[in-house]
Amino acid sequence: MRKLNIALIISEFEDSHTNTLCQGVAQAVRERGYQLYIFPTKFINAKTTSILNYDYEYHNNCLFHFVSENQIDIAIVNLGNIASNSSLEEKKRLLQMLHMPVILIADEMEGYSSVNFDNSTGMMFGIEHMMREHNKKYFGYVSGPMSNLDAVERKEVFEHAMIKNRFLTEQYRIVEGDFTYSCKDVIEKLLDDFPQIDVLICGNDMMCFGAYQVLEQRGLVPGKDIAVMGFDDVPYAAQVSPGLTTVKADPSLIGYEAVKVCEQVLQGDTFHLMVDTSFVIRESCGCQKHRLDALSTPLELQANIEALNHCLVDISRNVLNKEEENENIYVNILKSLAKLNIKSAYLYLFEEEVSYTNGGDWKKPNQVLLKAYYKDGAGRGPEIAYQPLPVYYYPVDEKDLVEVPEEKQLVSFQDILNNEHTVHMGQGIKVTTMLYAGEIQYGFIVWEVDEDYLGYIGKLSYQISNTIKTNRLLQSKNKITKELEEAIVEVNEKNAILEEISKIDDLTQTFNRRGFLDSMKRRVIAKENSGKRAIAVYADMNDLKKVNDEFGHEEGDFSLYSLGQILRDAVQAVGGKSAVGRIGGDEFCAYAITDMENAEQLLRDRLKELTEELNRHSGKPYYISMSLGVKQFECSSLVDISHELEQADERLYVDKQKKRGSIYK
Repeated sequence: MRKLNIALIISEFEDSHTNTLCQGVAQAVRERGYQLYIFPTKFINAKTTSILNYDYEYHNNCLFHFVSENQIDIAIVNLGNIASNSSLEEKKRLLQMLHMPVILIADEMEGYSSVNFDNSTGMMFGIEHMMREHNKKYFGYVSGPMSNLDAVERKEVFEHAMIKNRFLTEQYRIVEGDFTYSCKDVIEKLLDDFPQIDVLICGNDMMCFGAYQVLEQRGLVPGKDIAVMGFDDVPYAAQVSPGLTTVKADPSLIGYEAVKVCEQVLQGDTFHLMVDTSFVIRESCGCQKHRLDALSTPLELQANIEALNHCLVDISRNVLNKEEENENIYVNILKSLAKLNIKSAYLYLFEEEVSYTNGGDWKKPNQVLLKAYYKDGAGRGPEIAYQPLPVYYYPVDEKDLVEVPEEKQLVSFQDILNNEHTVHMGQGIKVTTMLYAGEIQYGFIVWEVDEDYLGYIGKLSYQISNTIKTNRLLQSKNKITKELEEAIVEVNEKNAILEEISKIDDLTQTFNRRGFLDSMKRRVIAKENSGKRAIAVYADMNDLKKVNDEFGHEEGDFSLYSLGQILRDAVQAVGGKSAVGRIGGDEFCAYAITDMENAEQLLRDRLKELTEELNRHSGKPYYISMSLGVKQFECSSLVDISHELEQADERLYVDKQKKRGSIYK
């Protein structure tokens, strides 16, 4: 095997299916000593939904022009995913941009090798499972778009299953969806037009998640009132309630197999490989399966997420701390990135900003400007900072940050992946991402990372683009003073929001553990509060598991949110300075700095009053309540807040003995 340079063209790392595909490709490339270059082009003809806005994502489509035959030997293209909404002619035009051998994934086209899932085996087994194990008689099928090969094949498998098992045409219906969560209107119409339906099968899991919403609104429970089956087995399929019965199609296998045949394809061979699928039984078909509780987030993963959040803020801080154009902005951006485990990053700009509209002609530049780059001169180990949660960061050696002199910045576009500055790049995955804002393109970044960091690159690219845009506004501040001030305010607000979001619990909109401990410590040791009375509160919801088991996790979420608001209102009734935080699961903490001697009794009375009022008017068939322990103390710089909260927690268990015996009204 010789060393090959392989381009992998995908949609986006944020898609779990695509991310898993990258893992398989990366493993096969590493085993064979090849070099991998990834180009996340997003989607061609992407459809904007109420959740996902693709107004300017088309900039990433330009990455097809970056795949140069001078530096790439062969391209693996996830065409079925990238161009699922495109016609055959549009797909051909895309592939004509690639002047090297191509292997297609999730699609087939004459003249090209391909690797696809065998959609028949697992899906046929699943359909016949519904017929034989659950005696289902009326089947509804929601396909993907007919421009997608997998959608066509899966629809054909469904039709074959109906014919093979002698089902009459009036026993099944087929409608066309779009492979997204937002095709709920299609599912609504299917249920209205075919009321006797007892099985709903979707061409992928994402449409099943939309179906779950529709069924819930109609008071129907998957697995009980109607069987539901999907395809793909995405990670969330096992986490929804009830668990989604589906067909497992492992993207890592399809990526691995594509790499294995690269050398033969380069020699002129043509392959059409099929990767097996398997049927995965969960509760949505009517079977009863034992489900393990979801594991808590590992500390290392949480620390890496905290590091990403700090990096996003740090990138913007580089420009916001300057009142004028920051000539060092590019090397400072890379300095922020280097605190993550980034192997190297090369920041290129176009010689002039490119104004590019959707559907326009993108012209490949002859030259670009390499403004700065970072390369890890030696292997680095992580260090940990506690703030109070752990944050993993990697120390940066200044000599590994290079601001390219103006006279050496010009690089031929054909050499962006291989030039005098990139010779020290290692064997990590190379990823190219666009830098843009609105209709304006600034340039691009070539990253070298391990696959664990692929999911971060999109967020970082957006933040870098935002920072470059802001820096360019600063250059013109004398002409556009008003607009510049508004832009700075906007960026400050975004960073403030980002900082606040990291301290807020999404579900209850109270503080999370980090935010609460920060607030309590700051208030308790403040000089102006020294000597004042204070109370520490530790509380948890009664019978959350019963609510989840009997009424569903959405009802459990409603209960937690309601109790968070009640506890906040009750603590505020005590007077003074106070805060509430959800510190994990069904546990809450609170504090109040108050001069009231009867603060604990007032708190309990108000909490009881608010809880009773909630249960009277909630319309729920169950009671919502919480138990709490209270510890009084005096504010000072010597107070150990952890100790005070622990004592409150001990008193909680006394109160727990008084809880209601049953949750049912």
